[in-house]
Amino acid sequence: MSLTSQQCDYHMHSTASDGSLSPTELMAFAAKQGIKELALTDHDTFDGVVEASTAAQQQGIRLLPAMEFSCSWLGVTIHLVALWPQGLTQAAHALAAQQAKARWSRAEQIIERLAKTSVPLELETVLQYSNGGVPGRPHFADAMVAAGYITNHSQAFRKWLGSGKLGDIKSHWKPLAEAVPWLIETGAFVSLAHPHYYKLTATKRKRLILAFAEVGGQAVEVVSGQQDAQQTQSLLGLIKELQLKVTWGSDFHNPGIICPAPGRYAALPETCIPLSQVFNL
Repeated sequence: MSLTSQQCDYHMHSTASDGSLSPTELMAFAAKQGIKELALTDHDTFDGVVEASTAAQQQGIRLLPAMEFSCSWLGVTIHLVALWPQGLTQAAHALAAQQAKARWSRAEQIIERLAKTSVPLELETVLQYSNGGVPGRPHFADAMVAAGYITNHSQAFRKWLGSGKLGDIKSHWKPLAEAVPWLIETGAFVSLAHPHYYKLTATKRKRLILAFAEVGGQAVEVVSGQQDAQQTQSLLGLIKELQLKVTWGSDFHNPGIICPAPGRYAALPETCIPLSQVFNL
């Protein structure tokens, strides 16, 4: 398969976590966008991988099993794109089971906190929006809107669920220094997701990337959706200095104007090489 970097997308979500398309629908949508190789990176789960694998094969897409793994660093929730290019291992499935427990615990704690506020919710109500799976904060936002507590997702995150708010619970995530080696032990290739997403100063962002590299991190997501070209350039020098590889992705969740479609990026640097070539798949 002859590929260009623009035909690859290594960060996207389905209904197995907080995306709006099923894995089958997502593969069909990605194919229409010209994607030939992708990673399904649902939050802390492989629940969509089997369905996605079948659909990807039908669409002529190479699928890399993956997840977006939650951890913490200096009080900030950090996401890692973990890919298993050689296939999921038994240890990887065990890791996913532990993350699922952490997510259920987090959901229950959010419910407990909301019960003491003006926006109480029942867990059963929130589960209607996560199809019975582990609910993430977007599902809580869906339930808040439906209950009439707020008018849209942005308001839910601004008031209740966003960084530093009542629903932003970090205590259940492993520290970065433990998470990266743990992932690597399961056979994962680990990339630091969207470094410019976190509300960090340039100095602290550099500290994060250095800390990630020091504990064995292997790559940085150099482009995430339609980010500013200057943001991309600010990462490249440090990535080269640390001899890290690069990944990229749309971080696709929903079709629409706001969310970048699969493969719709800012300009990709020359260092973006399809991972199937990197791993000789």
